[in-house]
Amino acid sequence: MKSALLPLVLAISAGAAFAEGPIEGNEVFNFQSQQTRAEVQAQVAPAYKADIIARGEASEGQDQATVVASNLSIAQVRAEAAEAYRVGLVAQGEILPVPTAAQAEQVRLAGVRAVQGNAVAQGAATTIAN
Repeated sequence: MKSALLPLVLAISAGAAFAEGPIEGNEVFNFQSQQTRAEVQAQVAPAYKADIIARGEASEGQDQATVVASNLSIAQVRAEAAEAYRVGLVAQGEILPVPTAAQAEQVRLAGVRAVQGNAVAQGAATTIAN
């Protein structure tokens, strides 16, 4: 019983020893503003309208997705991504793999084969339909 109380008494006395000083960084809580909330909001409103200050994590201009035109087909992109994953060029964690020239060519050729395969399949489908 006494051996169980000893750690409890030590923990309580240690907590009391650290409780006597002020919290570091407490000067932030003692700040007194010279302006009212309405005055501060009136000063900030033009900056929000001009999109100088971001609201939250992204401002109006930043939260729009960037649209990039591509001349690659979906099949080509999927084939290149699958080949890059197979070769080990997809990042796993923080390590970013750097492709060799041969690996980059291998990924490109996988996309070309996918486009040619789709063209052959589409040509065969139109031939069968006739």
